[in-house]
Amino acid sequence: MSSELRTAPEPRIADPNAALAGAADAAPLRAVVVGAGGMGQWWSRVIAASPVTELVGVADLAEDLPEKAIAQSGVADPSAVAVGTDGVDLAVELGADILINPTVPVAHHPVTVKALHAGIPVLGEKPVTETLPEALSLMAHAELTGVPFMVSQSRRFFPQVRELKRFVSAHGPTALTSAFFSLFTEMEGFRRTQQHPLLRDMGIHAFDTARYITGTDPVAVTAIGASPQWSVYAGDATVTCTFEMADGEGTSSLFVYNGSWNARGLPTFWNSDWRIGAEHGSATWDGRGTPQLGTEDEAETVALQAAIDQAMQTPEPDQIDASIIEFVTSLREGRTPMCAVHENILSFAMVEAAVASVERGGRVVIDELLEEARTEAVAAEADPEAREILQGWSSVREAIAARR
Repeated sequence: MSSELRTAPEPRIADPNAALAGAADAAPLRAVVVGAGGMGQWWSRVIAASPVTELVGVADLAEDLPEKAIAQSGVADPSAVAVGTDGVDLAVELGADILINPTVPVAHHPVTVKALHAGIPVLGEKPVTETLPEALSLMAHAELTGVPFMVSQSRRFFPQVRELKRFVSAHGPTALTSAFFSLFTEMEGFRRTQQHPLLRDMGIHAFDTARYITGTDPVAVTAIGASPQWSVYAGDATVTCTFEMADGEGTSSLFVYNGSWNARGLPTFWNSDWRIGAEHGSATWDGRGTPQLGTEDEAETVALQAAIDQAMQTPEPDQIDASIIEFVTSLREGRTPMCAVHENILSFAMVEAAVASVERGGRVVIDELLEEARTEAVAAEADPEAREILQGWSSVREAIAARR
């Protein structure tokens, strides 16, 4: 197995509650949210409620949306929160510490580049950008500026996911991991006409979770899409993907994703239904409750299940509440946050590789796709210094590994 492959990193925050306790005496970081749609409103509520942040500004190009986001955020004094049309300009004007970027995907690249060059750390929403070449460009700009840029992959922050990672670390390596997602939905808006709507909207959640739990990275994928006659979507909203994965220690494994927005009845939760098979044990998770663990030793199984049952009794922040804790904590500690752009690229590449496999009708090698994207990124890059960084990588995989 290639020495370029690297195991996914261990979780940075072992206990979000402990992280909150440790940050209790520190001043909250002043945050501007750019993009005041549905996700921007959610982020505004989280930023306003979190003890580690203060909502000081909201920006959006649409008239009145910032005011609406502020009004529903729960801040004590809505009039004290500034509004604007350009989030980066507003953050600079206010002297904000961080920028939260839940804009539409097409805006992720320009907003993030501008913020990084203004010296403002960015916490962005998934997907990192609209295209893989743009994502590689953001890697280069993060390296060029040295300013932190994290992508909020919120599934990593579920305590069940952390416990599954801990189990696999002790009982792996894995042989076969599967995630089954089936939730009938007929979304309105651009998803109706988008190509590969399920992969582009939901795939990244399962793909990133699989990498995190198993400690593996993608090598190649074969994917097939389907569109039943009753589907309201122009693109495939049913898909199956088989990923070839590697752990960096010479062990290969498989990750299989089956997803559909077209099947009625017996829905899964949004987190998918999981089964993880490893060398010394297996685990299942329904995406909501307590994972079920098993080994060939009955006494060990009983002890493991009792321990995880107990761990699930203590409530703690999850999803984007925990994501902001991780971002702020990493800035205060001067370390790379979990889900930093370099760590996130391979999860996004899994989505783009699955899309390419459906369209091309065959197996797609991840590294080949990454190098194709780098060629496009170099050609499109307007900043000469960022272009030089892109050209200077020995490979995209090596550039990712160097920053993890």
